[in-house]
Amino acid sequence: MKRNSLIGLAIAAAVVVVLAVMVAQQRTSETKPAGGGGLMFEGLIGKVNSVASIEVNNGDEVFTITRKAQSWGVAEKSDYPVQFDLVKKTIMGVAELELIAAKTKDPDRHGALLLNTPEAEEGGSIGLVLADDTGATLASLLVGKTVRAGGERRYVRRRNEDQTWLGSGGIDVGKTPLDWIEIILTQIRHDRVRKITLSHPDGDHAVLERMEQSDFDFTYMEIPDGMRALAPSKLNSVGGALAFLSMKDVRLASDMNFDPTDASVTRFETWDGVVVTVSTIEADEKKWARFEVEFDESLVLETVPSAASDVDESAEGTEEVEDPHAVAREEAGTISTRTRGWAYALDDHKMDQLRKRSEDFIEPDLPDEADGSEDLTTNQ
Repeated sequence: MKRNSLIGLAIAAAVVVVLAVMVAQQRTSETKPAGGGGLMFEGLIGKVNSVASIEVNNGDEVFTITRKAQSWGVAEKSDYPVQFDLVKKTIMGVAELELIAAKTKDPDRHGALLLNTPEAEEGGSIGLVLADDTGATLASLLVGKTVRAGGERRYVRRRNEDQTWLGSGGIDVGKTPLDWIEIILTQIRHDRVRKITLSHPDGDHAVLERMEQSDFDFTYMEIPDGMRALAPSKLNSVGGALAFLSMKDVRLASDMNFDPTDASVTRFETWDGVVVTVSTIEADEKKWARFEVEFDESLVLETVPSAASDVDESAEGTEEVEDPHAVAREEAGTISTRTRGWAYALDDHKMDQLRKRSEDFIEPDLPDEADGSEDLTTNQ
């Protein structure tokens, strides 16, 4: 073969290689944004069902969301259930996290992006570790500042790497255990409450009742001789104790003593038959509450004929009557399922309402003081 032919073949081969490289680069540019690094955790999307725990380090504490047979819970709170939607959102957010643009590698500038280590005094990040049921790490990252411009994005970096990135998606990590939990326990408004009974271990007892459903004010029942009720506003405050009642902490009730000889007990009865009994105690420098919830059909105020009363009993093949109390019955069941077996630390104001005593509602019935005005005459 002639030398010129060999040279021609070599040139042609070199052109093919260059073209192949160019095509590969073009395909890469089509799948990655300029300056991007692709998915932060390649392959995690196929392992999302293997995630068995989410460890969160907020700098002040480290807690773990763990998967159980039927639910997820906070390990440090005796596996108290968390909201599954937040678990799913966090896992998928990490699995789909795409590195859009490389940012600083300078550790001195990490703080400006809130990407210092979680324990840092300033500019600390949120540490996040996803692991499988053997404890093997599937993903580990530090989550920093949120960027609102151009969509929900956050600065992130891998642990033990100085390179920081702008990541796609808004990984909204719950910073504390309560951020993962449904903290609202009850949503029973004042206007639904018919009767409140408060009892204390020392024998102190008080009963407040609304005589008509249209009445807003509570009446203090069985006022002792020589006493009188305070202004309605003093009595009515307890009626709102179960409205948007939220927790501040939670632990197993079995670890505490809620015996009636030690606990104050407040019982709420609603016009639609929901009964909530709250026992409260003091322990470990906190006040704790335990809930018992049931539906009592005998307490329902029948303001209109029930659906059952309109049924022709002589008719054959009539359809089954719908439960007229289904909503209240379901509400009681839902609250009972959520709270059974747990003790809660509550907002101080709500706890004070639940633990009021008779002297908070009545006072000595003394004659009103004279206003001091007299018909004075002057000497002429």
